[in-house]
Amino acid sequence: MNQSFPVEIPLQQLTVHQIAEMIRSGSTSAEALATLCLDYAEATEASVHAFAYLNREAVLMQARLLDEGRGRGGDLGRLSGVPLAIKDVFDTFDMPTEYGSKSLSGRQPRWDATAVRKLREAGAIIFGKTKLPDFCLGQAADTRNPHHLDHTPGGSSSGSAAAVAAGMTPVAIGSQTVGSVIRPASFCGIIGFKPTRGLISRAGVQPLSETLDQIGVFGRNIEDIALVSEVLIGADEGDPLTRGVLPRQLLTISQQEPPFPPKFVCMRTPFWDQMDLDAQEAFNALVQALGDQAVIIELPEISKVAVDRLRTIVDAEFASVMSEHLTHASEAVSEKVRQIVARGTAIKAVDYLKAKEGIEPAIAGFDEFFDRFDAILTPASLGSAPKGLESTGDAIMNALWSYTGMPAITLPLLQSADGLPIGIQLVGASHDDARLLRSANWLLKNFDDIAGE
Repeated sequence: MNQSFPVEIPLQQLTVHQIAEMIRSGSTSAEALATLCLDYAEATEASVHAFAYLNREAVLMQARLLDEGRGRGGDLGRLSGVPLAIKDVFDTFDMPTEYGSKSLSGRQPRWDATAVRKLREAGAIIFGKTKLPDFCLGQAADTRNPHHLDHTPGGSSSGSAAAVAAGMTPVAIGSQTVGSVIRPASFCGIIGFKPTRGLISRAGVQPLSETLDQIGVFGRNIEDIALVSEVLIGADEGDPLTRGVLPRQLLTISQQEPPFPPKFVCMRTPFWDQMDLDAQEAFNALVQALGDQAVIIELPEISKVAVDRLRTIVDAEFASVMSEHLTHASEAVSEKVRQIVARGTAIKAVDYLKAKEGIEPAIAGFDEFFDRFDAILTPASLGSAPKGLESTGDAIMNALWSYTGMPAITLPLLQSADGLPIGIQLVGASHDDARLLRSANWLLKNFDDIAGE
């Protein structure tokens, strides 16, 4: 078997499909590719700090097993040899899963989370576990933004976004309850996608909010995002929310040319005034450049109510999840986490139930837009990544779409005045993920012409 690597192809430019084809065809080996990725990741990790767990020998062992399987003529899967980073809330049988908390140091699950199992079955190499704030809500991790090391990468999927942005892996998996996929992708200048809630199993994933938790994918292009999402989507008895979910044709549809140029309804949201001025200007310029393909409206007042209801659900359910753990390990949990638990414990049952009951009406309230428009266009964040590592930024621009569970994707199309990336967010109709990806791909391909660059 050829153990060399075609160096004429820059590692950071390879797509997931290209990597898998190279491994399956034998033009390179999984071990050769993994070695190259490890060398680069280990050198980069010294400054970025994306990984909570990265074991060179464990990665190479996975690669060698794939190479042996190919040698025997086995089916290596759609993600053959693809290095893939996993947020440290997903259980892994061969790596610690600590949820970013010192209170769970050394925790070793016995089984993989369903999402991790599906990725392995598709031939992916689980490259390592990425950093996050403790229990997703606590003290920020020390992960740095690859675009500027003095700035946050966002969170809570901090390490997953940073690993992809730094070129350590082509794709990574994260989770979102409020803004933990879309916001870090925006800050790090990559694509982040959260499919419709309920399409991907959360079994074996540390819950923050059982009602609102979603799985998301980070990548550098739509093709990679669609392919990995296809692998992950499907029914799983471990997560009742996925009951009846069938496979989706995301990859094929996302690469198709739309029958007509997509039309977007632009929603600045009631939180527009909180945005950085350069982010406002960049977003307005994009909307203006889209011309007749974009219609500006103001979000209904339900958006403000939805944000408050989301916070009620998150705080109440997180308090429930953490209550027993805090009785045994309170001192090892950050003060911020303890404060959120105290706030959640004080929520009245009637307010919690009212907040949950509002989800379906909120989804229905947006249905009419998708009869006329292909996607909602809205800011992905309040601006570029804040300086410092004390905070992961504000998720207010993502909260409404997390409350509804509608599919959302951020595209790295804009920049701040000082050159940091700013993403724009596209939101699609519930369960119409393929249409959203197709519209996003069209916008990416045509952005330079639209913007006149």
